[in-house]
Amino acid sequence: MPEPTANSQLTPDKSICYNGFIWCHPPQKGVLLMKRRLLPSLLLALALALALTACASKPAAPTAADFEVQPGAYRYQDMGDFFVETEKGNYCLEPLLDFLVRFADPGSHDFYVLCNKPDCGHGDANCNAYAGFALGYFNQHLYGVQDNGTDFVLVRMNMDGTDHTEIARLPEQNALDGRKQLGGSYFFDNGYLIYLAMPISSGDPDYAMAIYKIQLENGEIARLFQEDIPVHTDWPSAGVSISSGYLYFPMFNGETGSVTYAEGNLETGRIEHVFEDWNQSNSPMVNFDNVLYYHRVGVGLCEYDKATGTETVKVPTDCSLALPQYTKDYIIVRTSDDDADTHRTIYAYDRNYHLLGQMELEPYGVKFPSLQYVTANAIYFTSGGKLVSYIDPHHLDRLELIQLVDPTARSHG
Repeated sequence: MPEPTANSQLTPDKSICYNGFIWCHPPQKGVLLMKRRLLPSLLLALALALALTACASKPAAPTAADFEVQPGAYRYQDMGDFFVETEKGNYCLEPLLDFLVRFADPGSHDFYVLCNKPDCGHGDANCNAYAGFALGYFNQHLYGVQDNGTDFVLVRMNMDGTDHTEIARLPEQNALDGRKQLGGSYFFDNGYLIYLAMPISSGDPDYAMAIYKIQLENGEIARLFQEDIPVHTDWPSAGVSISSGYLYFPMFNGETGSVTYAEGNLETGRIEHVFEDWNQSNSPMVNFDNVLYYHRVGVGLCEYDKATGTETVKVPTDCSLALPQYTKDYIIVRTSDDDADTHRTIYAYDRNYHLLGQMELEPYGVKFPSLQYVTANAIYFTSGGKLVSYIDPHHLDRLELIQLVDPTARSHG
């Protein structure tokens, strides 16, 4: 990936910052796919088995008193639905492992199961750390999405994992033949759960994906974009992002195979712009100050000015895939340099797109680690659904992948 020429126009004070917090686009395709309601009982059985691990020496679990700070004092980022960063520490959900929340003290990379319940084996939904399929934060509470056996429900809990309270039952999709479908994709944003439901096409010639906005404090549910989403629109397994009050998502037409990319206003519930002929390998869009940031396959890292309708290529690329993540200080990009995905590279740029450093990724076992979560003190990578390594963002000029201790080997038991 070559360094751009001197015509880059971003100024140093133009902060790519979402409500004052670092933004990171949602998990990649392989991670989002798990959010389907596919074999939930099998996933749960596997997760519970993995959760029964030996306890290690560790600090005490945080208590509710540790989190008595003023609303808004938290500096957090919504990673789609798996990671929350606060002043008191980081919370990470690893649903491919065990549906449990893990906590690390500020500046630490040692994650422990968020449960101080005596004699808890961390092996079922009664564990304080059990959050389910998604994790969010709002107004000094954590939120999760759980399967109670009959419905998917939005659950609120204290930041020490105690006092789980059901807030709302997620809407179900009903086919004409009577079957119902639960599950989809979940994103927490500004006091709401944004729920992209999986549609059922069986028996319904006019099926389309439904999108809901659920208020976290009172459970009120509103449907979004109902008038604007065409029929035969399938649930997107990747490519979704939220920023600056907008939801960005691909619209796959199940009949024609065509793909467009929508910009939906979360306040009005209407789609404001549709990008035609969208390549599914493009990265999700991010909106800051009415400028959209993304990678377009075969073109490069791009900016689209909504006011003028013009696209500017900032860094030309020839890779088969690139997933950029933006902070107020830098841009981190993971590329796949060939269609077979046998060669992955990490690039770090400043906000003027000057190259700071690059690093070739080595496989972790049989797979490459995935660039997943960007925080103030770490750029985390996952493999098989668990945290495995990180890069220190304070040394982007000499990128180094630092291995983590397996978090499944620790608990607060």
